[in-house]
Amino acid sequence: MNTQLPLKRRRIVTSCSECHRRKQKCDRKSPCNNCLARNVARKCLYNTFQNQITESTEELRAERSQDGSQTVAAENPHGSGDLGYSLIAGSNVFMGLREVLQDEDEFQHITSAHNRPFRSAVFKTYARKLISQLPSRPVIQQLVSVFFSEVNWHYYLLEKFYFDDLFARWQSTETDSVQYLSTQELSLELQYFPAVLFQVVALSLQFLPPEVLALSQLSSKELSSSYEYSELGDELVTILGRHGVAVASVQADILRAAWLKNFGRGIEAWHSAGNAIRQAQELNLHRQHDIHQSGPNSIERTLSRIWYEENKKRLWINLFAWDSLMAMILGRPRTIHPDDCDMKPPIDCNIPKDPSKTVPMTIQPGEPKNGPTTVSASLFRYALAVKYHEIRALKADRPYPKDHSIIQTLHEQVVSLLENVPPYLRFKGPDTTWDAKHPYLPQLREEAYMTANMFLMTLHRPHILASAESRKAALEAALATLESQQRFFGQTSEHHYPLFGLAFYTIDAAILISIIVAAHPPQGHEPRQYVYHILQQAIERLSRIQPYNAIARSGLGILKRCYEKLKEAGHSPSNTSTTLSSSVVSPRFELQNLRQELDNQNSAAPKETHPGPYPTNGHTEFDIFSPDLAMMPDSFGEAYWLDQLNLIQSSPAVAQDPDMFWDSLLFDRNIF
Repeated sequence: MNTQLPLKRRRIVTSCSECHRRKQKCDRKSPCNNCLARNVARKCLYNTFQNQITESTEELRAERSQDGSQTVAAENPHGSGDLGYSLIAGSNVFMGLREVLQDEDEFQHITSAHNRPFRSAVFKTYARKLISQLPSRPVIQQLVSVFFSEVNWHYYLLEKFYFDDLFARWQSTETDSVQYLSTQELSLELQYFPAVLFQVVALSLQFLPPEVLALSQLSSKELSSSYEYSELGDELVTILGRHGVAVASVQADILRAAWLKNFGRGIEAWHSAGNAIRQAQELNLHRQHDIHQSGPNSIERTLSRIWYEENKKRLWINLFAWDSLMAMILGRPRTIHPDDCDMKPPIDCNIPKDPSKTVPMTIQPGEPKNGPTTVSASLFRYALAVKYHEIRALKADRPYPKDHSIIQTLHEQVVSLLENVPPYLRFKGPDTTWDAKHPYLPQLREEAYMTANMFLMTLHRPHILASAESRKAALEAALATLESQQRFFGQTSEHHYPLFGLAFYTIDAAILISIIVAAHPPQGHEPRQYVYHILQQAIERLSRIQPYNAIARSGLGILKRCYEKLKEAGHSPSNTSTTLSSSVVSPRFELQNLRQELDNQNSAAPKETHPGPYPTNGHTEFDIFSPDLAMMPDSFGEAYWLDQLNLIQSSPAVAQDPDMFWDSLLFDRNIF
């Protein structure tokens, strides 16, 4: 006799998240009437994911009831036994069980039970539905090729050898590589690998070259879904769970962060990078692991494991750099603390075609080599990220330091890092031997140079009105950044216009120059002319890329107004006789007036909704995002750039001849 109570069918949620939370009637528009009335349109989201999960749960319940099997119990997606203990020896009391039990098998059984990822039949069903929405495999292969040729060199988030190996295994293709993962590890990596594919597809569509548009395999639907694919990949990782059990899940989240950052959604990118970092820490990527040979006949497997450890180190230093650089940009706390990390940096060499037969060795200067390595730029960014942690530890990011020599020492260390990169990355006197084989190298050199100068601007920005040395160093770095951006832009194809750095570096440097000019105007004709010239170039670049780049759209109006204000303040060449010197103008007063006027202009201007970065060559039918996406807040909108004007701390004007300051700077740099 079946004594089960009738199953209560859950109502499918069709209202938006806010109306559902407040238990209000929703008109189901996007945004709905209630959210518009409460001025929270950006929170008006529809959780189709939860609806589909509910539907899948009900279907599974119905199936099990019909065949007499046990009903589905209420399921906790986090798992009741996931206690959160680290598995590092000696790190917590739980790990002391190994000593108490004196039985490794029993201990492994307990730790696996309390740290295993959650697995639900319902969620597995929904995960399969998500994976089925990937493009066809021939299309994926085309887009993977685009990713590695057009996108990955900007970030080096994926090593091609290991991606290709997992891709082949995921497609059930035979592979000759020696097994570097256990059966369980490989199973977990393959479960999360489709989430990596979703993000690779999304980024490839974000930077799709025009010649690929003509490929017959790519349908208009597949071409138009950059946003959709990235969202699906994020949902898939959420379904499978962020338990720190697979390197692929870390890669999926950091690739998602890259996609979000290019779209101007910096806060979401910061959260996505944070997810990747926490999973990487659960995998102990921040700790040093020494691989030892287990037997005389396991040399190939040992070498394969050593190289795979190198691959994980490369992923970690990228996460470390992202964490620091995003903290610099967004002014947010760091997720990683260096004291928790003892991982030794990876070796500066390429992953070999056959890791099982190659001993890892760093290529020394002057030795013959096969070309640039895929990790050199990442190692440079990692070294800069370490310096940012030193800035915070020494409190050099706060105004009025007790010892300004700390600032100068850090400045010199960053310059030294830039001068000691490999010759093919060097800005001054580079080795261009490999440029023909690797066409991205000129841009990669400029990116390294711009990143270093952005660091110097960050280092000196809090001190520019209190210290003549910092003012000169910040101005020099900002001018160098805009010059580099102009060269970079000349080397950039139209389909790369959505790149985050192509707009952000320009706006950041141009606003800093505007602030310095407002506070310490150049009186000589040539310095003024050069400042106007370089700012006009910046405005022209942003105007060109703004149809494709959300950050350029938000910053262009601010930069134009700053430029106009400089001329209105009497800094134009025609008004040199009436130009006010820095000794009689209050920098803070000028900045407050500029901020207030821009604020008023910003609030009075009609609000336009932009669907997002448009794709290349006028193909506006591609990559047009859904209407509710346009309601998402832009992390680098006008408010962000306006806030930069308030980051400068006022100080009594330094007694200095403006002509000597500007002329010495510009002539030292051989501009004229």
